[in-house]
Amino acid sequence: MSDDNNMVDGTITTPQAPAPNLTVADLRNIRAIIDLSSGRGAFRGGELKLVGDVYDKLDTFLKSVDAAAAEQAKAEAPAPAPTTPAPTEAPSDTEAK
Repeated sequence: MSDDNNMVDGTITTPQAPAPNLTVADLRNIRAIIDLSSGRGAFRGGELKLVGDVYDKLDTFLKSVDAAAAEQAKAEAPAPAPTTPAPTEAPSDTEAK
């Protein structure tokens, strides 16, 4: 057996690699980088179709994430308090005479 493995309760465990940490903010940054790079002429003509296709997919995905977040925020927003009309005062006996 290898010394790299750890023995726990008679079973061999191996260290797990950390989960990838890619966020929606990272994807937004990638979209901005693609936009900026293409605007500065960083891509050759033959590469533009592939870059454009990836950009379009990324943009569509981010727009759907934004729409879903807006719907969720709308659903979680507290409902406005119901408005009740101000009570009307009945005329007093002295005012009616």
